[in-house]
Amino acid sequence: MADSVVMALPLAAITSNLQALSPAEQHRASEIHHQQRRHAFLASRTVLRQWLSQVTGQPANRLTLGTGPHGKPFLVEAPTLHFNLSHGGDWLMIALSDRHAVGIDIEPIQPRQRLTQLCRRYLSENEAQSVLNLSFDQATTQFLRYWTCKEAYVKGLGVGLTIPLNTVDLTLPPNVHSIEPQGIASAQGLEPGWQLYQWQPTPGYAAALALKVSA
Repeated sequence: MADSVVMALPLAAITSNLQALSPAEQHRASEIHHQQRRHAFLASRTVLRQWLSQVTGQPANRLTLGTGPHGKPFLVEAPTLHFNLSHGGDWLMIALSDRHAVGIDIEPIQPRQRLTQLCRRYLSENEAQSVLNLSFDQATTQFLRYWTCKEAYVKGLGVGLTIPLNTVDLTLPPNVHSIEPQGIASAQGLEPGWQLYQWQPTPGYAAALALKVSA
């Protein structure tokens, strides 16, 4: 397996397989009554377990998925195999690495209520200013570029939103619509060894990947 691999799939293209899930996951799915949310859960767990099964050679429904103190998943049978998943809107993304801790996030680019308040709460002063100086549509896109980077980072750390995101200050690549991951050249406030990448994997979506590339 390559050091790090990212998969992006439209949820509508995924056929759920209950037999690939654990009994606990099957029970959890039965309690989700909202059809779209239920499919998102089933689809994401199906793809994740099938992928982990291919990598480990173990049956998908026999794999044991644990969670850290703040909900980051890990594979009990192979704790050094790193993975993370995110679904936003109609898309699913999964990152897998046999060397690096990873975090992934994808978000649909849609208007956000109280954008000014969100900027003040989650962005650094420089980042917030760069967003609020733009037109509304551009500001929404720029905010979500920052947000996905920071969300991927805290998911990679496995600490949830327990750290103040406005202490992380990023300089984003200028190509807003890049379909290829672009490295974040300047990132202040990250723990040592982390690298961030940001891109638009499909029109109307922002995505980011966080990798711990060194100790």
